[in-house]
Amino acid sequence: MEFNCKYAKPSGEVVKAVLVGQNMDEVQHRLQEQGFLPMAIRPRGWSISLRRRKRQETVKSEDFIMFNQQFVALIRAGLPILRGLDLLKDRIRNPLLQRHIADVRDRVHSGALLSEAIRVQGIFPTVYTASVFAGERSGNLVEVITRYIQYEKTILTVRKRFLNSLIYPAFLVVLAVVMVAVIMTYVIPRFAELYSGLGTQLPVSTKVLIAISNAIQGQLVLIVPLLVGSIVALKIWSGTRGGRHWIDEFKLNAPVVGNLWTMFSMAQLSRTLATLLQGGIPLVAALEVAKEASGNRVIGDSIRSAITQVREGQSLSDSLEQSGHFPDLALEMMRVGEQTGSLPEMLNHVADFYDEDVDLRSTALLSWVEPIILIFVAVFIATILISLYMPIFSIRGSMQT
Repeated sequence: MEFNCKYAKPSGEVVKAVLVGQNMDEVQHRLQEQGFLPMAIRPRGWSISLRRRKRQETVKSEDFIMFNQQFVALIRAGLPILRGLDLLKDRIRNPLLQRHIADVRDRVHSGALLSEAIRVQGIFPTVYTASVFAGERSGNLVEVITRYIQYEKTILTVRKRFLNSLIYPAFLVVLAVVMVAVIMTYVIPRFAELYSGLGTQLPVSTKVLIAISNAIQGQLVLIVPLLVGSIVALKIWSGTRGGRHWIDEFKLNAPVVGNLWTMFSMAQLSRTLATLLQGGIPLVAALEVAKEASGNRVIGDSIRSAITQVREGQSLSDSLEQSGHFPDLALEMMRVGEQTGSLPEMLNHVADFYDEDVDLRSTALLSWVEPIILIFVAVFIATILISLYMPIFSIRGSMQT
């Protein structure tokens, strides 16, 4: 049976190959005997189904952070890894995490490395697996996991802060759409029935509103399925490789918000690289992991090109500069870190700088978006009301005369 394998050599080089074996455990054992770190082993032709499974099974970041905090505390107290897993596996409240930690414990009890047992689960972040592997090799597992906990907390805090800032504008947009829908499908038709009974001459603006409302009502049977079908088709297309690449590229190049996405991606990439390098993982292997954890295919492709150039002897900053997707400030700080031998520290500074910059700029942007939405809704409703009540005013005026 053939398997698509991805493994890391002791030098840090990541290799993809097709290996033959009776099952995945045999291929994995053979790679470990040769001193390699298996990163992914999948039967050929099963990649799509496994990827779908991985998307369906995700552990909440808060639960994963809590588990690692407790795990580190137990190891610091002098308990062996196996004993620590024994104590924690029955206390985890998240059923999915509990099931996978129990499997990790069983594999470790059977003689597997902790990093390998974690990797086999397929639901834990690649950064975490690589960090644990580096901690095992260096004998400094506690410090590596502690550093990962801090990394995950920072990423989670930034994401929550950014998403929370979007709640109110999103509420305004939804409210505006609902109001427009109610006015166009219910309010205007009632006024149209009233004016048709009066037989009065209507202003042009009122006629236009009634015509638009009638068109929407008349084609509602077609509009709703068309809208739902478009959303489904867009969802399917966004799940394809080309669709995801186009969306990721649009995020980086979009007006106004494109710069925010670029800075956010740069902060996440810098923090990921810093965490891996501080854990003792070589630069090339760290870039391989960061490529998978970048969350943006365009950034991932740029890192893939940079990996080839770094292997050829170029510096990281020069390799990333050629892609054109990384800010000059970040590249300059990386260059200084490489020249002074303090690349991980400089990468952390880059991440902190861009996290703060994203927070400030997003807050400033949303402070403009909210009043713009309110003004749009107010102008729209005022226009509708004026157009609908103008015939009533004209009728009243003619009656007084």
